[in-house]
Amino acid sequence: MGKFDDQFDRLTESRWVYAVLAGLVFLLALPGLFALPVLDRDEGRFTEASSEMMETGDFVVIRYHEELRNKKPVAIHWFQSMAVSLTSGAAERNIWDYRIPSMLGAIMAALATFWGGTALFSRRAAFVAALVLGTTLLLTTEANIAKTDAAQCGFLALGMAALAHIRAGATSKRLSILFWACLSIGVLLKGPIAPLVVFSTIAGLFIWERKFTWAKPLLYWGGLSLFVVMTVPWYIAVQIATDGEFLSEAVRVDLGQKLVDGAEGHDGPPGLHTAALPLLFWPGTILLVPGIWLAISSAFAARRKARDGKLEGARAASASAWEEQQAGAWRFLLCWLVPSWLVFEIAPTKLVHYTLPMYPALALMAGAAADRWFSTNEWNRGRWISAGLFGVIALLLALAPTGWVLGPVRADAASEFGEYATRVAGVWEQAWNSTGIGIWPSLLILLAAGGTIYALVKKHTVGLLAGIIACSLVAGVGYRAVVLPNQSWMLSTGASLSALREVCALPEGTSAWRDSGCAGRAPKLIRAISFAEPSLVFELGNKIILPPDSTPVIPPIAEDNRPAWLINIADPPGREALDKLVDAAVAADRCVRLARRFAFNYSNGDPSILVAAVVEPAGCPDSGPPPPLRETTDEELEPELQQ
Repeated sequence: MGKFDDQFDRLTESRWVYAVLAGLVFLLALPGLFALPVLDRDEGRFTEASSEMMETGDFVVIRYHEELRNKKPVAIHWFQSMAVSLTSGAAERNIWDYRIPSMLGAIMAALATFWGGTALFSRRAAFVAALVLGTTLLLTTEANIAKTDAAQCGFLALGMAALAHIRAGATSKRLSILFWACLSIGVLLKGPIAPLVVFSTIAGLFIWERKFTWAKPLLYWGGLSLFVVMTVPWYIAVQIATDGEFLSEAVRVDLGQKLVDGAEGHDGPPGLHTAALPLLFWPGTILLVPGIWLAISSAFAARRKARDGKLEGARAASASAWEEQQAGAWRFLLCWLVPSWLVFEIAPTKLVHYTLPMYPALALMAGAAADRWFSTNEWNRGRWISAGLFGVIALLLALAPTGWVLGPVRADAASEFGEYATRVAGVWEQAWNSTGIGIWPSLLILLAAGGTIYALVKKHTVGLLAGIIACSLVAGVGYRAVVLPNQSWMLSTGASLSALREVCALPEGTSAWRDSGCAGRAPKLIRAISFAEPSLVFELGNKIILPPDSTPVIPPIAEDNRPAWLINIADPPGREALDKLVDAAVAADRCVRLARRFAFNYSNGDPSILVAAVVEPAGCPDSGPPPPLRETTDEELEPELQQ
């Protein structure tokens, strides 16, 4: 242990420690940044709203497809707009550029956890905590999704780190300014979530300890003024610009619905977040139970010793200053974790990322427990429970991408297509097999997890930390860069773009059109009927129309030489619309070219039969029915469509 202690402590004491942590999180999240397609539905909505903000130059009002989006505040759109403006530009529709703020937020969360941890425990414990947080499945995944959660976690962790230093006795005005600045950005990211976490922590400490003087630096006028100046003007401006609709809809429709019912079908029973914690905290799960156990037992240590001392009749038997400081650190983490966690457990709407702001607290508990093990070589409470949970999650993650699991899942989804079920299942299976991925992700996960457990059993500290990093690398990167991007059967927007590309119907000027090789034949717009996934709207931008009326109207040739539609004929109005379109084209003596794809829409759990239809300016070559699909198409249209 001595040699390891020297090397490890040398790293944690060096100025390079922040660079090491930042590089680690960046490495773990980087492949998914590029490989994952646009995810429905939140990511598509956020990125499209940011694109429209850049295109219109209006950085106050949030719009989605030219309609007001009065749900979340504006900060994430500002961050995404800055990132995209510095890279490719809004016209390129490169999703990875919009994910840069999320990536930076995840990195900030790890760095802030280390900095805040140094005010609570040793630098070694703080480093392990930051490493654990930076490898968790939830944070590294959110780093690849262009929405608010990773960015909020980063700023909230930084604000809580400043609060930890203030509570430890630092009286710098800069810390107060930093605290209020982070809180302000948190309010501009997700409204009441940051104040909930921060003020419930402070209130919990006040009630528990009955000490208030430590919080006096928070009343510094400069910090309070900065909060007001940063936060209030936008809310006033957006209220004026939307005629008072923003706050009304954001509170009444978005927040209010989540507090009284399971909004958008995302309901769940109390305890769901706790049940999901071993999976979402993995691979840090191997340190989770000892950390929680140590937090609960240590938070009351000083008070218990003081009580025992009184029983012995000796006032001098009260806890030492160091023990009180340690107990205070644990109380800080419990007050950070428990009140907000209970709120999210009680709220009927459940989404797995809601509890992410409390993950730094859990990581600090895990880091402190690991540090105690490294220092004393004793770890008797919760180690094997954590090891068991870690192993079970590793086994589940290894089994999920295998044919034993994916095959039945695909077959069940294909059964939703009725008479085409067998055919669709065969096409999907062939597409997966053609990737050649096989069982390599599963084997790597099992190998990394096995090595980590071996290091735990042998009490090999370097091996344990290396194993945690390896598990996050092979599992997180394997899923985000290899397994999920190749699930074409459930990527309905990808299927839509494939169908449109086949008949040269990608609208002119889009990035997808520039790569299609269909120059000179592109329609001006796409009219989508019974299919309006935000990821498709983002991909096509202002080149897509979502008509309220499902009856297709063929525009004059002068207006659009090759008008195109994307129609989901699994929906009855969509099938009716396609029939009307074909009839209208035949009546006008114009040819209709069709391409079809089957996809299971994971956003709503519905089967989608996506037909790309383009109306040529002239009749079909033989003046008969529309021509059949190209030979490159992997499916044939049913007879009902060939009329």
